[in-house]
Amino acid sequence: MFLGSRNDAVSVAKSIKSGVLTADEINIAFQNVGGKVTKRFVEESQIVKKGDPLMQLEDIDTKLAIDRLQALVDSQKAAVNQEQKNIEITENETNLSELSTWRKIEEVQANLEAAKSARNLANTEFDRQTQLRKSGGNSQSQLDNARNVFINAKMQVIKIESQLSTLMIGATPEQISQFEQTKNATGMTIQSILIARQKLLNRQNQLTQLQSQLAQGEAELKQLQLNYDRLTLRAPEDGKVLKLMFEDGEMVPNGAPAVLLETDRKYIDIYVNEKMVNDYQPGTTVTANVIALNKEVKGKVRFATAAPSFADLRMTRERGQADLTSYQVRIYIKSIPKLLTGMTLEVEK
Repeated sequence: MFLGSRNDAVSVAKSIKSGVLTADEINIAFQNVGGKVTKRFVEESQIVKKGDPLMQLEDIDTKLAIDRLQALVDSQKAAVNQEQKNIEITENETNLSELSTWRKIEEVQANLEAAKSARNLANTEFDRQTQLRKSGGNSQSQLDNARNVFINAKMQVIKIESQLSTLMIGATPEQISQFEQTKNATGMTIQSILIARQKLLNRQNQLTQLQSQLAQGEAELKQLQLNYDRLTLRAPEDGKVLKLMFEDGEMVPNGAPAVLLETDRKYIDIYVNEKMVNDYQPGTTVTANVIALNKEVKGKVRFATAAPSFADLRMTRERGQADLTSYQVRIYIKSIPKLLTGMTLEVEK
């Protein structure tokens, strides 16, 4: 029984290893934004380059939101900078105050020693004047004067001791003992300085909160600016505009394809049998002849997979035919001048 010849496109392409040049097509959509179309920058069949604007959505609301948030971020930046400067000034003042207090303690300690010496001297003179008075060797006024000097000297010692104790509030017994031996107050813990540094720590925590608020504001502003940029749909690569899905004034849903672009990535599909498929492994470079131009071009195999006509071929086998399994081989072609989609290429490999 005669079954006739199989003249379907797959069989013919398999026998002569030729294919029609086809271009990849991609749907381009606004990313995570939608809105009303305010401008179309291109027309259908227009050639575009990567980055060229294709379509614009209404941006008034986003602009206003950016302006408001930018003003807030600027205010937060100013607050952070001012607080940083204030903390730096306060920290320097605290360190200077600590150093000054140490030197003041040393100064008061020296004054105390001098006052104690004066007190002891006044005490000796008072004792001497007391003895002289008993023997009639001086007047009562001289004794009274010596007594007053002694009393004043004692009061001065008490006053300086109180001043020194106030300055050393917060110091540990070990620090006080060391100071009495060395007369050097450097490193001594001062309560007023501890309180000042605790206040500084609190301000640092407040500064951290301000910086966190600023970082959040900057992140929100960055997202708004990104959304604003996304309101302009741009070509992701070179190609030709095949179709514009929306007219000016129409609403574009979030994520809906807006432009159909024919890319510069061109390929042909050829069909080979299972004995030949190993010659067309992915990455293999092949040579093809462009019939219309009578020129050779280079191409690279992207994949080889069982052809859609696989089931039909199985059926012919069951009818007794000796057809082998057919494989679809996709070859991406390197562009040359005047090479157009729709042209037929014959693979020479």
